[in-house]
Amino acid sequence: MFAKRIIQAGLVLVLLLVSFAYTSTAQAWSACGSTYVVQRGDWLAKIARKCGVTLSQLYAANPWTRYERYLYPGDVVSIPGGYDGYDPGGYQPSGFCGPTWDYYGSLYIVCRGDNLGGIAMYYGVTVAHLKWTNGIANANLIYPGQHIRP
Repeated sequence: MFAKRIIQAGLVLVLLLVSFAYTSTAQAWSACGSTYVVQRGDWLAKIARKCGVTLSQLYAANPWTRYERYLYPGDVVSIPGGYDGYDPGGYQPSGFCGPTWDYYGSLYIVCRGDNLGGIAMYYGVTVAHLKWTNGIANANLIYPGQHIRP
């Protein structure tokens, strides 16, 4: 009886660990744009962690932050290696990302940082609809430059 309880507790623990391992949201790329507007409660280390750069890189791109004591909401911080949707030598052949249209109708070209849930919300459809319409097997695997039809 005691061994059965230990096995049950072990299985519950394994299931909890597995379920927590798969709860993160995947994005095409999780970097900020070339600039970041400071929000209430932000500090440089938090911005660096959020944008995927080191604190020293953030200081190098924003030398004024070494002399300012505080960051205020609305301040604009430059992000080294940031991406604003135009990358002539990068991921998309046309260098454009975001909502657009072509001969067949509405089209969305995935940008870095986009996820399928945000695109679905933009068009007012469900993620399941986008997956079915575009033949996407895994909603967590979309890539910059990928074309998605609403």
